[in-house]
Amino acid sequence: MLRTDCDSSTFFLLSALIVAATVLLSPLAPRGFARGSSPDSQGADVETLVRAGHWKRSRAILEPQVKAHPQDAKSCYLLAEVKMSFKDLDGALPLAQHAVDLDGKNADFHLELGKVFGEMAARASFFSAGSLATKFRKEVEIAIQLDSGNLDALDAMMQFKYQAPGIMGGSKDEARALAEKIAALNASKGYLAHAELAEMQKDPGQMEVFYLKAVQANPGNYDAQTALAKFYSQSPHAKYDEATKHAQTALQLDRTRIEAYWILARVLALQHQWGDLEQTLANAENNVPDDLHPFYEAAQGLLEIGKNYQRAEGFARKYLSLEPEGEAPDAADAHRLLGLVLEKEGRNAEARAEIQTALRLRPKSKDAKDDLKRLED
Repeated sequence: MLRTDCDSSTFFLLSALIVAATVLLSPLAPRGFARGSSPDSQGADVETLVRAGHWKRSRAILEPQVKAHPQDAKSCYLLAEVKMSFKDLDGALPLAQHAVDLDGKNADFHLELGKVFGEMAARASFFSAGSLATKFRKEVEIAIQLDSGNLDALDAMMQFKYQAPGIMGGSKDEARALAEKIAALNASKGYLAHAELAEMQKDPGQMEVFYLKAVQANPGNYDAQTALAKFYSQSPHAKYDEATKHAQTALQLDRTRIEAYWILARVLALQHQWGDLEQTLANAENNVPDDLHPFYEAAQGLLEIGKNYQRAEGFARKYLSLEPEGEAPDAADAHRLLGLVLEKEGRNAEARAEIQTALRLRPKSKDAKDDLKRLED
């Protein structure tokens, strides 16, 4: 919540940081397709991997490809997106900028550069964040000028317009108009955009309405099905039967993507459905062996309900046995989760060691600092 007594410059910056941080979480943003390029078959294959969230596989293809062909704008753009998924902004920025330099007429390249600037703004100091947020907005505007039907760019601008103050160019009416424009181009994605606005308004009732409309408009939209399943997996609006139904529908659409598996794992853990949980985890590992996110969510769910900590510990350790996938909880998150589980088991010395590891990986984590203070008292 923004303070109402802050001065205009502080309000500007806080708004910029919120916009920058949330644009990257949009259900539209991660799954757009670059336009304006004609990739070869390998390029098309790796883009399919990127769109499905297989970041590690994409990285293994793109890094040598960019090294061998540094003037390949499409590969630079895709690798920048991969780097972003692993929070490697120093690696993403020169790749995104190079893609724009090579092909300044490609809207997706400008949007990716804007997203890098946005994430940099979200992490920057007070004094440097403002200029980075301005660069974010500029690149998104260029993307829309180049391709007025670019759904990802329209969604990014919608979020900016909704959250920014008027002095910065914000307008809730313009944000809603952009959501309507997205809906005119793609009804299902338009309803997802409206759900984003409802979430920013903290209106779960309207979120549910729009998620349902997104699914009804296109039952074959994997992202709509998983968005609704995730909504129903969370309190205070949890409907576990509905969450299960929509996660299973998403799995029928695509068993090679991970999100439906981890939502289902969370729901089953919360309901103590051990047999179904173990089967879901086995299916996930069989179909997506390089992404153990479902194990993390199962452990998190068990921690939330205060049940079966030994099982939760096993799931957390399993998750830590493999490099986390891009956009998934990272090693710092996983070590903290394991530490919290160990604390519940009464193994405080081991818990402190895990929290200390989490802090080494993410030194600014307030949650981990608070955990360590509690364990040391």
